[in-house]
Amino acid sequence: MAKLPRTGVAYRSLDEREVTLAEIVASLGLKPLSKKAEREIRNRLGFALAMWDEPHTGLQIKDVAGSLEAHAKRLDQIAPLGTITRSGFVRERDIAVGGQLIQILAPNPVIGSVEAAHEYLRNFCNRAGIIASSCRAAAASLQSRKGQDGKSRYVWYDEFTAVLLDICKRNKIEPTVGIHPISGEPVGTLAKIASAFERVLPPTMRSRKPATMVKRLQRSLSRLAQRVEAASGRATPRGERHTKGT
Repeated sequence: MAKLPRTGVAYRSLDEREVTLAEIVASLGLKPLSKKAEREIRNRLGFALAMWDEPHTGLQIKDVAGSLEAHAKRLDQIAPLGTITRSGFVRERDIAVGGQLIQILAPNPVIGSVEAAHEYLRNFCNRAGIIASSCRAAAASLQSRKGQDGKSRYVWYDEFTAVLLDICKRNKIEPTVGIHPISGEPVGTLAKIASAFERVLPPTMRSRKPATMVKRLQRSLSRLAQRVEAASGRATPRGERHTKGT
């Protein structure tokens, strides 16, 4: 189901209650991070973690649109209250209801007279009509909008993986990841680094199983490669593209 897209910019801190970022770097035998490098990593991870969408917490577009339409119907029911302020064919009951309301409104210190009560009620009903119409327009706009499907939930892991790749590059490490064919355990330099760095993720965001972490990494690596390829294609002018000779 389509979810209502989030707006604004969010940031989420690392969970360093068990181990700090500097301790992880040291435990892996990586080069110590400068203050600038550590700040950059924290910022990238902080913005990436804020992209995570917890299961079942995203508002469904159809639910929001349904609420707007329900509000519009309730506001439509206010219209008969203003019948007494309008000319033309009206029902006797609506006149009686409006008359009783005018009698209560008129003595109110905020209003002060019967004439003012008529004007107050007319304005209120007109505004209710405008709001009802706006609710329907908002619902129609939402329903025509493309929301976020469930696949967007793990996009944040792409940036997490990109940070790990930069760390590998900084330390001249060839990033590899896979599953051992016999033991079924994760193997590879990237898997080892990812396993350590996941310890500073909030518990609910960590991979439940080693194999899950490997699949996450492999999918993120694939998406990152596709982005690089797409960006490269956009950056190369059509007239400058070359083909390999046979």
